[in-house]
Parts: sequence; structure tokens; C-alpha cells
Amino acid sequence: AMGISRVGGKPFPARELKAEGFLLMPAGRSGPAFVATPNVYVLKQYNTSDLYALFIGHGADRIAHGDANFAGGWGAVGGLHRSDIAALQRALEAKGYDVGSADGLPGFKTRRSIGTWQAKNGRAATCFPDAGLVAALK
Repeated sequence: AMGISRVGGKPFPARELKAEGFLLMPAGRSGPAFVATPNVYVLKQYNTSDLYALFIGHGADRIAHGDANFAGGWGAVGGLHRSDIAALQRALEAKGYDVGSADGLPGFKTRRSIGTWQAKNGRAATCFPDAGLVAALK
């Protein structure tokens, strides 16, 4: 009803249409989007990486349902190095934001903090790091 469709055009199973789902975009606007269910949090109890949860969940779907490979490119992610992300995280921490840790990886807490900072500062809340954000927070 919202215009969301599966890559291969196959309809969503009826049980999934009634379930809670949310949009997961680990590469931000530069990459593919996934409809995930709360089960992703179960997978993340073992490993907190969004990509880990996506790939394990996708592997399980392929085994159970024969679903196809991912489609679409991941694109460039802001042209930033891990050290740039770590500097961004430290700057957000200095402003009181919880980024998890300044490890140079833009995980959920970092992306949430970025989105909150962007919204509070009159910017579009993309929740994803880019060079302009790094410069603005220095």
C-alpha cells in the first residue's frame, strides 16, 4: 500500500505484510534500502553490525525461500576515511551526543546522533556522515 516492492517483484508473504517492519539503509542515501523486521535485533545481540544482521538474515531467507541476491550498488559513502568518522564521533561526543564509541565506524548510535544534530541545526536529517558535516562540527 505504501509502494514498497521486493527487488524481484515477488509479492511479500502474507505473514510479513502484517508484521512490523522498518527501513534499514546502512549506506545512507548512497546505497540500497532494506525492509527489516524486529528479528534484526535478535541477530544484533550476537554482533551489533547492521551489515552482519542483514547478511545473516538474507542468507537465512535464501535458504528458506530461495530469495535472490541483493540488487543495486552501494555507491560512495561520503568519501570519508575511518579517521574522518572517528573525528566526527569525537566532535559529537564533545557536544554531549552518545555515539557509542569513537571507533571510526558509523553505527546506529553515531547515525542517530548525526540525525539529531542535523535536525537541531536546521539541516536535512540524513543520519549519515559526509564531508560537509565533518567540516561543520570541527
